[in-house]
Formats: sequence, C-alpha cells, structure tokens
Amino acid sequence: EGKRIVAEEDQIREVENYLVALRRIDEIVNEKSGFSRNEILKIHKVVVGGLVDKEKTGVFREGPVYILNVLPKGEEELAYTPPPSEKVPELIDDLLLWLGKAGEVHPVIRAGLFHYQFETIHPFTDGNGRTGRLLTLLHLYQSGWDFKKVLVLEDYYNQNRKNYYRHLQTGDTFNSRKGADLTNWLEYYVEGFLQEVRKVKDLIINISVVGEAKGTRNILDNDELKIVDFVVTMGRVTSSDVVDILRVPKRTAQFKLRRLEDINVLRKAGKGPGTYYEVNRK
Repeated sequence: EGKRIVAEEDQIREVENYLVALRRIDEIVNEKSGFSRNEILKIHKVVVGGLVDKEKTGVFREGPVYILNVLPKGEEELAYTPPPSEKVPELIDDLLLWLGKAGEVHPVIRAGLFHYQFETIHPFTDGNGRTGRLLTLLHLYQSGWDFKKVLVLEDYYNQNRKNYYRHLQTGDTFNSRKGADLTNWLEYYVEGFLQEVRKVKDLIINISVVGEAKGTRNILDNDELKIVDFVVTMGRVTSSDVVDILRVPKRTAQFKLRRLEDINVLRKAGKGPGTYYEVNRK
C-alpha cells in the first residue's frame, strides 16, 4: 500500500518522446509544408532523445548496421544488411524526391511504399522503426488522411511485431530488395490502415449516438482529440498523461477526462492513484 508502480524508465521516456514528436508532426501539418531531410533528423532526435548516446541522435549512422533475427533457442541469425552509411543521405534525398512526385499514387499506397523504403534504407543506428512510422503518419496527415489526428497505426504494428518485421523482409541485402514484389507488404499495410480506420469510425459513431441520445451533438475540441489520439495509440491515459499532453493543470486534465467519460468516449478503470481511462467500446 502506498507504493507507486513505476514503469521501466526507458519505456516512460519512449512515451514522452512519442508525444513530443506527435506535437512536432502537428506543427508541420499546420505549416502546410512538406518535410525535408532536416525535419527527419529533428524527429529522430526527439524519438531517441535520452535513449541512446547523444551523438547518435538526429544524425544519420556513420557505419554499418546489421538486422538480426533471434531464434527460438536464443541464437541469432543475420536477417538483413542495410546499405553502406555513405549512401544513406543520397538514398533519403531520392526517397523524398520520389514522395514529392508520386502524386498519381494513392496516398495510402504511397505511405506504405515510403514506410517500406525508409526501413530498407535504415538510416539511423537506432530508432528507425519509430521514426519511420511517425514520418509515414505525417505523410498521411499531409495528404488529407488525418481523421482529425485520431488515426494512428502504431497499435496495429504492436499487435504482432514479428508479423510486422516478416512482411518488411523481402531480401537479406539492400541490393536484393531492389525491384522486390511488395504486394504482401502493401496488403499487410493497407489491412492495418483499414483496421485503424474502423476503430476511428466506431469512435465517431459512438460519439454521435450518445450526442443524439442527450439531445445535443457532441463535438470533440482539439484538446479532447489529442487525448483520444493518445488513448488509441497507448491503450490508456491518466490525468498525469493529460497534464503532459496538453500542458494544463491537474484539475483541468481531470475535468476533460470526466467530460469524455460523460459522453461515453472513454470509460474509467482502476481505483485511487491507479485510475486510468480507456476507449469505451460498448
């Protein structure tokens, strides 16, 4: 009794970094500008800040990296060798150039192809997956597929990480992946997109139904959308999380959570200091 359950320090930092990175993505979208190599480096710096050596944050890798598979008995095998580090800046510039000219490709497919190629280049020593998924989200948002910023694909990938990496694996070297058939990867990616869109749809329907039942249409404001975005991504939210997300006093955070509970968007779980809120799927 009286003890506070503390998550691993790195896990807490990861969540904090993710929130800051999402705020930066919002800023880029609001500025209505594309994202450059410089923005990629800035987002990476945020994503891995405090988690890796400072000199490895916000810079492309300077040496080789190797992707390993862990076998059932704990042994490791080489799964993929990314391109040499000296080629990374040029490859990223080429990818961004393609992204700017691929207007005839559907935005969801375009985002899936960008995601695949970014992870194939593997431009950083660490944090490639988190950075790449955030950049993919940024591109979807910029392409008008933002769903009020509630759409986040991280939950889909987290359901089965091995499945995610398996679909990315189309060759064991960068050169062997050139011209690879990406049908399986794109089918996996689009299925994830559809799953998350259905979650957003259910959430919107739920808000509308409750609004009609109360005789008023409930519309979420920007602060409430940010809270819902966090819950959809992380699975739950506490008043302390809301204080960090919105940078508001604790009392304001509690008020906003109670409102979302009142309109049946969120439901309360846990007791006392362990109280948290999750999406109300009833």
